[in-house]
Amino acid sequence: MNNPYDEVIRDVQSLLGFLSSEINKDVTGYINEVIRAPSQYGYLAIPMHNIAREHGDLNEVISRILPKLKLINKVVLINGYLNIGINTRDYASIVLSAINKLGSKYGISDKCPTGSYIIEHTSANPAKPMHIGHGRNAVLGDSLARLLRFCGASVRVHFYVNDCGDQMPYVGIGYYVSKELVLNRINNGLKPDEVMGIVYSVTYAVSEIKRLSKQIEQLKKENRFEDANKLINERDEWVSVINSFMERDKELTEALLRELGKFEDLPTMVKQWSKAYEDGDEFVRKIIREAVDIVLKGFRITLDRLSIGFDSWDFESEVAVDSGGVSKVINELLRKASQYIERDDGALVFRADKYAQDLRLWDELKLPKYIPKATLLRSDGTSLYLTRDIAYALWFWSNFKFDKLIRVIGSEQAHPQAQLKLALYAMGYHEMAMKLIHYSYEMVNLAGTKMSGRRGIYVSLDELLNEAKIRVMDIVKDRFPQDEANRVAEAVAAGAIRYSFLSVSPNKPLTFSWNKVLNLKQNSGPFIQYTYVRANSILEKAGELPKDIQIPSSIPSEEEEIILMLGEYPEVIARAAQELRLENLIDYANRLSLVFNSYYEKYPVLNAEPEVREFRINLVNAVKTVLGNIMDILGIPKLKRM
Repeated sequence: MNNPYDEVIRDVQSLLGFLSSEINKDVTGYINEVIRAPSQYGYLAIPMHNIAREHGDLNEVISRILPKLKLINKVVLINGYLNIGINTRDYASIVLSAINKLGSKYGISDKCPTGSYIIEHTSANPAKPMHIGHGRNAVLGDSLARLLRFCGASVRVHFYVNDCGDQMPYVGIGYYVSKELVLNRINNGLKPDEVMGIVYSVTYAVSEIKRLSKQIEQLKKENRFEDANKLINERDEWVSVINSFMERDKELTEALLRELGKFEDLPTMVKQWSKAYEDGDEFVRKIIREAVDIVLKGFRITLDRLSIGFDSWDFESEVAVDSGGVSKVINELLRKASQYIERDDGALVFRADKYAQDLRLWDELKLPKYIPKATLLRSDGTSLYLTRDIAYALWFWSNFKFDKLIRVIGSEQAHPQAQLKLALYAMGYHEMAMKLIHYSYEMVNLAGTKMSGRRGIYVSLDELLNEAKIRVMDIVKDRFPQDEANRVAEAVAAGAIRYSFLSVSPNKPLTFSWNKVLNLKQNSGPFIQYTYVRANSILEKAGELPKDIQIPSSIPSEEEEIILMLGEYPEVIARAAQELRLENLIDYANRLSLVFNSYYEKYPVLNAEPEVREFRINLVNAVKTVLGNIMDILGIPKLKRM
């Protein structure tokens, strides 16, 4: 028996079957209406108001049915609800036996989705360190993969390296003129992506200053001084960005200013490098790939701190451009949906809006109500991110068999993701378009901080982890030797950050608060870790786990609630995996921890009388097992002490 709750539901089904025969009316369909009952009335309840009105008091009928049931020992009709109680002693034996037998596999049931999944997540632009928004993306994607793998699904996890497009030339050109200084800093221990973040932001700022200066000069010639003054203010902002980097790394910033100043038209040079990279220019490819690899090295260091890994790092230039994917997208759309392709000032545009309207695909493809036009190629012939994204989806389809392709991407990309589905559908890939899931998430807010990656103003994921670690270290530094304190602080920091990112539904903005993130009393990663440590400590003192589970004649309500929650765990897992709702697991872990800690404060375990002691040790072990399983899925590190 891998799902104890199923035993209860089977008994409820029997109850409804017998009741149907007794009252001459089929009520078996009510099995889909089962809910939790108020604790004073039993375990489960079924709203049956119509039946109550038609048949009145069912007590006599129920009294004839009860002896035929296995676990159900009480059924009472109150206010139109059929309230159901169960024999907790018998159920406790089923639950604890299942957990002891299955251990780390407890939670898997035949209700869990299986099949083949591909999850693409994080995919941060390799230009600067990952910020807290990327952190939410990464933790969501990794936890989805962990959940589905736990259920028995085949899962591949991919990181899409956006090495094409507008941002990469800034990284490449800046790296090209400051390579020696960059490598020197990395060799001396500075984090690779942090160094490249300075290179990118300063190069971008210099390019903007040059572009704005040219426009200001032209506006002044035309006597448009008011417009010129607006641009002067904007240029001053970019100058202040450079000044901020002077404070962080004066030598590198000055070197960048000196070398970049030698390029007469840096903005044009950026566009040239973008096209050259996409065209496969050997020199430009070499420089930008070197720069990108340095940033990715930094990404891996950060992701390792959160125990996040990937099966594949897919370079956009390889899977979408060099493979001929972009050309295939354009040719297929022109061949199969030519009436929806048009030219707009030299650019090639797919009328995704009109296509969705004509075929009425909103429900079939789960599209947003508004769909904009989709530009596929610029007037200079270079592709856009969307076009390469379509090619990437086709690359997946050609190389892997999957039942679902889950793409963890911010909610601001809802329209491009809808355009992607429509383009695939228009190309004839109907099945694939319906297998794509845009796992959307909202942004992370940090009070008092407005982020801008291009201006170098952001809270990096490393900064977040470091701050969490410092705060935890202040608490644990006097409890452990230095090495252990450092290890514990790092694990608690990672658990705190991961839990926080998962604690709010992805479709809601997340406001980051240190008071909540490090709360040791409820609803936080450290609270879950503390509960696990407490259970582990009890078991270590208890010694060997009693093999024969003797259920006491009387079980207090707190123990009963723990038993019921443990029995429901496979249902929680199945529903979370079916609906891809990780916050359901967070809620369950928090509730189980609250109930267990409250129980432990009230009832002795190790000092209880022998029969009760053995039962309670088994109960603590069951809580530890389930909590440990859910921590593995959520990626929260397990500690023996903290």
